[in-house]
Amino acid sequence: MKPVLKPFQRSLALIIIPLGFVLCFIYGWTFISTIFGLNNFYGNLYNYYHVSKISFSIYNLLVAIVAGLVTIRLILGILKSNARHLKRSLWIFLTLSVILVVGESILHLSLAGDI
Repeated sequence: MKPVLKPFQRSLALIIIPLGFVLCFIYGWTFISTIFGLNNFYGNLYNYYHVSKISFSIYNLLVAIVAGLVTIRLILGILKSNARHLKRSLWIFLTLSVILVVGESILHLSLAGDI
């Protein structure tokens, strides 16, 4: 017998799903713009942070993939009403959030010249 979803799990997942879509879209678009050298803000953002094009692209690709996978996992967890699956996905999203805060902090510190 699988555990039933609690109301707070469902509502938390419904709040996080749009955030996952936004993260996937923004970081994915930044990856595409950087790789193809599009002449827009996101395509030249690696110059702003003083990092290489390849490392910045890999960072954005990994974030986009993880955010997309977590979003899909959350949607499947709600549709199947699988509490264990949903709980794992929420923990993965929390870990992704912490990694993003640390990664963006490192990028901003490199911008200030502290690293």
